[in-house]
Amino acid sequence: MFRPRTPFFRKPAHKHHVLCEYRKLLRQTKQFHDPVEQTYLWSWIRERFHHNKRQTSPTQVSQYLSDGTWASLVMSAALNGSTSQHQYISDLAYGRTGYLKDVAQQVREFRHPTKPCQAIRDVRPRSARIHQPHRAYRIPLDLRVFSVPRHLLDRTRAEDERDRLRESRRRQRRELRLAREITELTNAVNQGNDAVRVSGLLPEAFTSVPAVAKSPYHIPGVAGNPLWIPPRIKLRVDPPFVQHVRASSGFELYKVNGRKPPHWLAAKVAASYRKLSQRLHLHEFYYYFAEDLKLEEEFEARLGVYDPGYWIYASNYREYLRNKIKESSGNGSVDVSSCEMGVEECDSRVMLHRAMQEFAND
Repeated sequence: MFRPRTPFFRKPAHKHHVLCEYRKLLRQTKQFHDPVEQTYLWSWIRERFHHNKRQTSPTQVSQYLSDGTWASLVMSAALNGSTSQHQYISDLAYGRTGYLKDVAQQVREFRHPTKPCQAIRDVRPRSARIHQPHRAYRIPLDLRVFSVPRHLLDRTRAEDERDRLRESRRRQRRELRLAREITELTNAVNQGNDAVRVSGLLPEAFTSVPAVAKSPYHIPGVAGNPLWIPPRIKLRVDPPFVQHVRASSGFELYKVNGRKPPHWLAAKVAASYRKLSQRLHLHEFYYYFAEDLKLEEEFEARLGVYDPGYWIYASNYREYLRNKIKESSGNGSVDVSSCEMGVEECDSRVMLHRAMQEFAND
């Protein structure tokens, strides 16, 4: 079956059609005079479009657009004076029929002694709450229509207040941590750190008035670095966030948030991994070779074989292997003990490396 190179949901014509339908429906909701009906229609049209925006099936998308067209026809008939259609919308908005009727029944039957009722805070289905968990997408129960017990309202408001305080503290800690890291890394950048130059950042890249900034429209902290590509603004911080990265091989670099590292830098990181792997394989070879010599010597002793010449040779060769391990450990610039414990392959290699170091120091 032929599959187009560009999916239908990425084509500008499809996006334009969907947005036009969405705006048309929202404009129709503003023409209702009853505020309860207006709130109900506006909230649920917005929720359905946001919930189905990830749909990629042509059949499902066509069905959803047909449902939107049907809803537009129903609202147009209600606005033009159709009593049956207006009564249908009013019953849905006031909970006499439909989904809100079940939600109101659920609130009336809620009997938990301590927990708040989630339906008061958000009446959306569980699938919609999972896909859009942010509080901006919530549809609270309309208290102008539905009566809620006082103790349930107090619990819900107390829970919302705790959530707001928790989010505020989390935001403050994040901003303080970012400000502290930015201050330290700014000093490292402006002092011309070698790791910063390897990462493609230039000295004075984060000065308040860069010496290379000739244009009056420059942004402080950006114009001093011609290789810097401005990422999408995610945090309200200036200068842009720079992250100090240490690979599991021990290679250190500075990475600008939102910018992909260049190919030559990725090649350097890969070369550090190859160098580390070669050193570990060499250590492993020396270690097991010395262990085999020791096992052969113990086996001959158990058999009662007296061969002083071989024992002297094995002892000298084990000493030679210990010296090789010490030399290879001292020449490398990569600290194997600094490997992150999250890498499974690195865990066993770090343990082996430490065991070989203990063996070399015996």
